[in-house]
Amino acid sequence: MLILNYKRMKNDFLKFSSRKLFFSVMLAAALLAGSSQSAFAGTAGVQSVMQSGTVKGLVVDATGESVIGASVLEKGTTNGVITDIDGNFTLNVSSPGAVVVISYIGYKTVEIPASDTKAFQKIVMREDSEVLAEVVVVGYGSQKKETLTGAVTVVDDKMLKDKGALSSPAQALQGQVPGVVITRTSAAPGDESWNMKLRGSFSKNNSDPLVIIDGVESESFSQLNPADIESINFLKDASAAIYGSKAAGGVILIQTKKAKAGKAKVEYGGSVTAKFVGLQPELMTLDQWCNAVTQARLNDGYKPEDDTWLQYAALAQANKGHYIDLDNTVNPFNNAFTDVADFVFFDTDWQNILWGTAMSTSHELSVSGGGEKTTYRLSGRYMYDDSNLKWGNNNNQRYNLRLNNTFHVTDKFDIESVLSFFRQDQVAPTQVGSALTASTQQPGFPSSTTDGKPYAWGTWGAPNWYCELGGDNKLKVTGINISEMFKYTFNEHFNAVATFGYNTNNATRDIQRTSIDWYNYAGTRKVMTNPQQEESNYIKSNSQTDLYTLNAYANWTQTFADKHDLGVMLGTQYSFKEYDYTTTKAKNILPSLDIINGIGEVTLVNDNNKGPEKWQEALLSYFARVNYDYLSKYLLEGNFRYDGSSKFQPENRWAFFWGVSAGWRLSEEAFMKNLNIFDDLKLRVSYGTVGNQGGIDRYDGIQLYNFNQNKGALIGDEKISYIDTNGKLLSMDREWETIQNYNIGLDFGLFGNRLKGTAELFWKVCENMLIDVSYPATLGDKAPTANVGSFKANGFEGNLNWSDKIGKVGYSIGGTFTYTTNKLTDNGGSATITDGVRSDREGYPLNSVFGLKYVGKIQNEEQLEKYLYRYTGNNTIDMPTNLRLGDNMYEDVNGDGKLTEEDYVFLGTDDPKISFSFNGGLEWNGFDFSVVFQGVGMRSIWRTGSSNKSNDAWRIPVMKPHLNSPNFSIGNVWSPENPGAYYPTYTNVDQINTYNYRCSSWSVENGNYLRLKNISLGYTFPAKWLEKTKFLTYARVYVTGADLWETSKIRDGWDPEASRTVTSYGRYPFTRNVTFGLNLTF
Repeated sequence: MLILNYKRMKNDFLKFSSRKLFFSVMLAAALLAGSSQSAFAGTAGVQSVMQSGTVKGLVVDATGESVIGASVLEKGTTNGVITDIDGNFTLNVSSPGAVVVISYIGYKTVEIPASDTKAFQKIVMREDSEVLAEVVVVGYGSQKKETLTGAVTVVDDKMLKDKGALSSPAQALQGQVPGVVITRTSAAPGDESWNMKLRGSFSKNNSDPLVIIDGVESESFSQLNPADIESINFLKDASAAIYGSKAAGGVILIQTKKAKAGKAKVEYGGSVTAKFVGLQPELMTLDQWCNAVTQARLNDGYKPEDDTWLQYAALAQANKGHYIDLDNTVNPFNNAFTDVADFVFFDTDWQNILWGTAMSTSHELSVSGGGEKTTYRLSGRYMYDDSNLKWGNNNNQRYNLRLNNTFHVTDKFDIESVLSFFRQDQVAPTQVGSALTASTQQPGFPSSTTDGKPYAWGTWGAPNWYCELGGDNKLKVTGINISEMFKYTFNEHFNAVATFGYNTNNATRDIQRTSIDWYNYAGTRKVMTNPQQEESNYIKSNSQTDLYTLNAYANWTQTFADKHDLGVMLGTQYSFKEYDYTTTKAKNILPSLDIINGIGEVTLVNDNNKGPEKWQEALLSYFARVNYDYLSKYLLEGNFRYDGSSKFQPENRWAFFWGVSAGWRLSEEAFMKNLNIFDDLKLRVSYGTVGNQGGIDRYDGIQLYNFNQNKGALIGDEKISYIDTNGKLLSMDREWETIQNYNIGLDFGLFGNRLKGTAELFWKVCENMLIDVSYPATLGDKAPTANVGSFKANGFEGNLNWSDKIGKVGYSIGGTFTYTTNKLTDNGGSATITDGVRSDREGYPLNSVFGLKYVGKIQNEEQLEKYLYRYTGNNTIDMPTNLRLGDNMYEDVNGDGKLTEEDYVFLGTDDPKISFSFNGGLEWNGFDFSVVFQGVGMRSIWRTGSSNKSNDAWRIPVMKPHLNSPNFSIGNVWSPENPGAYYPTYTNVDQINTYNYRCSSWSVENGNYLRLKNISLGYTFPAKWLEKTKFLTYARVYVTGADLWETSKIRDGWDPEASRTVTSYGRYPFTRNVTFGLNLTF
């Protein structure tokens, strides 16, 4: 029993009627959606004539869609009109010799002589990429790119296209955004665990980037339909200070697609993807395994006449392809294998048994249009992602719906309304972890009985049947996101904006664990029921997360003397989040038994792993921004934020964060223009602070108590009860972590902007990091964290792109590069030194790898004798006394004559310091080709073992005789005839294997790789062909390959992107994908 004996913190953070607000907004959204005006006004056909000084025409874009509101002006005059809802216009000109100028934001201006009547029949406006790139979304607004002073990377929707059934938009961005490192740990459908870091770590208490979708905070980035995304902007320096304490990990601003006024446009995108198994360790064949086991047993001093496993290996090779049924044959082993029913010696490749080809598909449909007063875009998506695991139910399905409305209520009042829904249905075998752990069974182990039943050998069940019959783990996640934006424009200088956002996610998990009946190979009898697993059970859990955000801000801009531009923005934000979790577990279920008249028993208990949980948190903020530029040449910006969090005590609840940035557009200086080299050259510098709440829990400022009941002593008939703390002392003086961001940036464009690029140098400092503090054991409970740590990080990022045309062939080439590193400068003193991956060593990066320095193999008896004499019994590391020729030797680095923890050396970091990509593209007569290579550098991988020896069998060859091993050591094991071999001699002795395969410069792998991330070929059908269909305005087909090739120095066979632990879902092999797709517009 947990007693929460505390007051409401004497603030208004949690005074929030979520239910009333939710229903109010739902009602408002319904009323707004219902007020849409008709968007399909009919018009007559268009003719272009020049009669009595009148010009009539039609304006469309490159896809044939009407351009509404385009300016049509008689050149040199103020005489003009705008196009109507169908793109038509009528303009009276002063003379037949007049010139008509047609312009629209984001499109290249068109000039046509009024006398050229044929040209007015259909005026096609082309997008102006230079103009489109000028406006960049930033916190609470947008800015012209030319006057932007922050480190902001913009990604448009092109990077998300032609990628097939993406499980997350992050999948399409991997390695292609400078300063953004995107990783995954699995290929399991729905459990890929995509992770994004902007410019690496900033504290031991890292937090994820803040995600803003259409101006409202959201937690549904991975569930977002990629086809709905217009652009993604990454804020990485002082520009993130406007978001204060939530921006420690950077900010990701996402704009979804909005409709353009005009006739209804229907867009469809569909794709089918074939997924082939990629890199994974190849297991030993039966012959290889028998030979390896024989070598290991002989190395360990066993003799064939005395050792069961030497006899077993010989029996397996002699009976390869056959089996021995012990029901009809005497067991050839005396007092061994007494629990088995047979011996089966087939050459089973468990990787091929478990994994195969899978198919995935994705379909998107959208309808958009509108008129001068209202526009709409309704989109939907269905995605099905099947698993390469061939056994059991394993897939992920996702449904998306999104409705974007804009309402031009009056000339001054506008409303934007977004309502989105997603549903994810995910299923995986409950016992898939057991199956993937057991998949190192010796290769003679069959997958099924002769008649297709689950096979068991002693207490070992065939791993495929754990997946097929062991029950389903089902997850259903439903999310609803509502955002409303109200904007009132008082005049051209002043406007006010209010937004409301509501995000709710509900996750229900149903876990059925079913017992399995196992049979001998002949399938004639049960040999074991439910080996190596607990009784059948059922677990049901449900979690509900609700996030509410309110924003209100005002913008004022003014130009003075045609030289000075000043902008001021003031605002406030309130966010409230609550979480509720419950779980129940039913045990002793008999799934195959019909329970009649109450016969049978089911026991309901609380899940011991996690009980009910409920929490709330809130944040109240005030923010401001000031922009100034002189002649659009000298630029200055300040961002300010004052945050108050419910996590902290009242005296430390509020904190001020700020940032300032400046820019100098050198290309606008006369001395640079005279050089005629740079089309654009801008120098930027910035400094800013952001806060971090990652190192403190929601109720750390409140003393919690446990209610305990003594199991022994009695007072009368009552057991003694007592109350104690929850094992953690209270701290009243902890405060926000503050991260200082420094940045120097350069933007440049040369040769008519055909060559463009950016370069950024950055560093971060955290001098009040929350860390654990060591106290004497007499303190009693665990001490709370304190703001006494410090952390530093720095790096460089850049991108370079060239695009041009040779005749009709357009081409482009480019690349990105990111280097990041960090250092834990103060962790409260030296931590206990251990090997492996550590994040608590002062003076080193997070996730540093430490181990012994390898100096070679023991090559002869003299070397062995000297090595043992020097180190045996004189170390703190566990060194065996029975080492032999071919085993590893390590260096006494500090020269004290011992091998101890003091000899551990720094071996790199598990986090890659370098991330890079390069790309190229071609376009010709409707054909387009693109290719992207992606990779990482300076990563060290230490394949961590575990207490489960089956996990260690993936990295230690022939660790146990009954387990198979990957074949990476075949032909590369030390022997007197092969003294330069990489791997030590085979052994089944745990102590020797632990010594040889401990973390060292020998066992740590080089994690660098280069991968063909994406390659695509497409064809867009000519508009004149589509006109003949009378209904199609755009059609494109494409084929795309993903992760088709890579090169790395990984020795153990795992994919270079795989997690260093490669357990459970981490064992799912990454796939090579080929996608066929189609895009249509009606």
